[in-house]
Amino acid sequence: MFELNRSAILEHPRLRFLSDLVPIAEHLDNIEKFIRICYEEQGWRVAQSGRIVALRATDEDRLSSAFKASLYLGKYNDMANTSRFLRNMVSAGHSYEPIRGETVLFLAIGVGKPVYDHLVTYTVGRPTRIAGGQRANVPWGFELPVEAKNADEYEEELERIRNVIRLAKQDRVEQMQAARAKLPVGYIMPPFLMEFSEEALIKTVFRQRLFEKGAQGATVDVVSDMLNACMQIDEEKWSFLIDYHGPHIQQWEKAMRTLRKERYTLADIAQKLGITEEEALTRDLYDMLIESVGKLPPSMWEKSR
Repeated sequence: MFELNRSAILEHPRLRFLSDLVPIAEHLDNIEKFIRICYEEQGWRVAQSGRIVALRATDEDRLSSAFKASLYLGKYNDMANTSRFLRNMVSAGHSYEPIRGETVLFLAIGVGKPVYDHLVTYTVGRPTRIAGGQRANVPWGFELPVEAKNADEYEEELERIRNVIRLAKQDRVEQMQAARAKLPVGYIMPPFLMEFSEEALIKTVFRQRLFEKGAQGATVDVVSDMLNACMQIDEEKWSFLIDYHGPHIQQWEKAMRTLRKERYTLADIAQKLGITEEEALTRDLYDMLIESVGKLPPSMWEKSR
């Protein structure tokens, strides 16, 4: 039976919840109850990682993509072959059609508005997004920026959110639709849903916000949770896809561009690594290239830290 890991949300070190104004514990109890009724009891494999719950992955046991890959390749006598798409199509660089229509539905709980804005930009392969509106639903609190050095400096932002809730929900002086204009950028969204095609996840969302350097820290945290939830549902599929699209691809590309431009010899690579040519002849060539010409510069976020 699915149980919501509340501590992963409520005890997150950068989240400040307004539990005195918003019945968050009651909301979480209800969300847990109806995840069981609406998803788990209907046969969906629900997985939580941190602040993300993967509610529904449509390629159940990879059978849908197996059937579609078989049709695509004209293999009609073995249409439940769940390895065909990965080993015959992904590994050969062929079409991703078998997972283009397969989606994962994510529920985000305790996630700030900046992260929502970063994720909602991925319109390709995003069939739906449900944002909680902020016309009626109230914010749950404030998320400190990853880069924040003085947490006390953000207490006033929490008070601004308190005042918006009082203004719209307690005193009813303004409608929430108007009062939301007073919210600070980093307010915690009420729980929201986003659904992505699996192709968009591996080729775009995970790549740009996780595998490549430079994504904002809070977004990296949430997208990492999305990937971890996918891994819980089907570790073999996502491990295989990461092998062809993961963070090492950027290093491969940099290494190849550098080698093409500079025309380095093995002696040059050995010199860069501070080893002798004789030692280089015994070392793994792939590892040497990644450590030398494939080494990436630090991102602006790493520089700031």
